[in-house]
Parts: sequence; structure tokens; C-alpha cells
Amino acid sequence: MPVTRQHTTWGFVAAGKMAAAMAQDLRHARGNRVGGVVSRTPQSAAAFVSQFGGQAYALLDAMLADPGIDVVYVSSPNNLHYAQTKAALLAGKPVLCEKTFTLNAPQLAELIEIARSRKLFLMEAMWVRWLPLVTALRQLLQRGAIGQPLHLSAAFYSLPPVANDNRFYSPALGGGALLDLGIYPVSFASLVFGAQPHEVVSVAKLASTGVDTRFSAIFHYASGATAQLAAGFDGRMRHDIMLLGSEGSIRIEMDRGGWKMRRLHLEQGGGRRTLTAPYKGNGYGYQAAEVRRCLQAGLLESEAMPLDESLAIMRTLDTLRAQWGMRYPGE
Repeated sequence: MPVTRQHTTWGFVAAGKMAAAMAQDLRHARGNRVGGVVSRTPQSAAAFVSQFGGQAYALLDAMLADPGIDVVYVSSPNNLHYAQTKAALLAGKPVLCEKTFTLNAPQLAELIEIARSRKLFLMEAMWVRWLPLVTALRQLLQRGAIGQPLHLSAAFYSLPPVANDNRFYSPALGGGALLDLGIYPVSFASLVFGAQPHEVVSVAKLASTGVDTRFSAIFHYASGATAQLAAGFDGRMRHDIMLLGSEGSIRIEMDRGGWKMRRLHLEQGGGRRTLTAPYKGNGYGYQAAEVRRCLQAGLLESEAMPLDESLAIMRTLDTLRAQWGMRYPGE
């Protein structure tokens, strides 16, 4: 059923950095506002409400029972996404869930089944898909600006704190570079080629806790295209994306230390041009605007990040982890 209220009111599950960045950017997405938050501690929930407004809920069930909450945004650690998203869907709430959607494909398949059977909106918060520069990239690829995409090179590295019990290194929290950072280049490859690889060759360095600190992979596609992807917790470097096509190439210039896209350099037919598409705030408001658009139109998913694609990407992540012998507790 379409949501036609003047404002789309968001309930936040977790009050960490991602939640704060999203709440800040709701100000850039007309018609969206913070409705409330539930967090592990009353102190963090109170601080969030003091900064962004809304109500602090003691329990997730209390927020899910509030008819004033139109959509739930889940930004807790990876290991909690499945249970919290499932609870929201069973309570009749649409959900935007942070990447990585779940720990594995079977969990996500169950969530998708619940959402579809109950006719509820569900989407993965792969926010870069709605950045203005990515919208421009989509249009270039649809027009065949570089011919057939042949090879993609993309990576994402960072230097998070090293600790066995933090969300980066803990298996219990769904840690590892693949789910935290690697999802970006893997999802980007899916966007570019419109398919998952039919062959994957990868290697990973595992931490003492058993999660991956660094990996690299070569994807081979049925079309003959290839992708060289990597991510890791042990370096800082530029993450510029390179895409080679049969009739040209594209280089996307990235911010140092992040996955935010600043400029797109296109070469074709001997000519060169640069596209710039600045984004507002942290860049998360565009996905909020997409959620509101879908809810108002009565859509159950976004064509820019469809559920079947999210599930296919998750199966690719499962394939990578299987090659490394890496499992999470309970799998």
C-alpha cells in the first residue's frame, strides 16, 4: 500500500556512526525525517535523539509497534541485520538494511520471501548506487559510450583498529574485510556487468580470529569480461575505479580513504572529457529519497538495487568465503 504522508518517518535501529550520517542526510532528502531510535544503551539513544530529534525507544518491539514509524533503517553490526530486519518485516514495517544485507544468502533469501509474501518494501542500503555520478555512469553504459565493458579494476582499503572483539575482526559480529569493504567493489562489478561471475578465483589473508583481513579476486563472466577486485584492513591508498571497454574507458576518481566518487574521466574516440557531480552531505540522502519514492509509489523494491540482485551478490560473497574456508558462528 502506498505511503502518502507528508513526511516519511524513519525508525533507526542502532545509533552509531552510520546512523548519525544517515540522520544528518535526511535533511537533504525532502519529505524525510527522524522518528526515533533504539540502541544498545539508553545513553547512546538519548544522545542520538538530542542531536536529530525523535523518540528513544527502550526496545525494538516498542519502535516496531509505533504506527508513526513508516520505515526502519537497520545499521547495526552485520550479525544483527538478519534478526532485526526479520522482526521489522514481521511487524509490518518496510526496511532499508545496511550492507552487507545478511551474513549469507540463505538468510537473505528468507527475508526476501517474508517481504514479498507480506507485500513490504525491502532494500539493501548500497548508497553509492544513487550518487549523481553513478547515475551518470549508468547512463553512459546504457548509451554504449565505451562499447562493451571488458575489464573492471576496483578496490577498497582502510585501517580500522585491530582488536579481536570489535566489529571488524570478530567472527561473532560478522567481521572481515569482505563484508565490511569488499561488498563495495563486488556490488559495483554487478552494476557494471549486470550479472554475477561464472568463475571466481580468489585468495585471502585471514586474521588470528578467522576473518579475512585482505582478499583479492578475479571474476570471469560469461560475456568474456573480467574484474579484478580487492579489499583489506591493512592499507590506505587511492581507490580509483578503472573500466575498460571495447570502444573507450572510464576512470572514476575517488576520495582518498573512502568510496565516495568525485569525478568521472571518459575516453572515447580519441577524445577525453571529465564529468563532475557533487553530492550533498555524506551522500546518503539519495538512498533515503529513493526509499520515499518507492513507498509513495507503492513499489516493493527499487529497480536500482533489486532484491534478486542483492541475493545474487550475497551468493557471490558466499562463494568467496567458501574458497577461503571462512565461516561465521552458526553457519
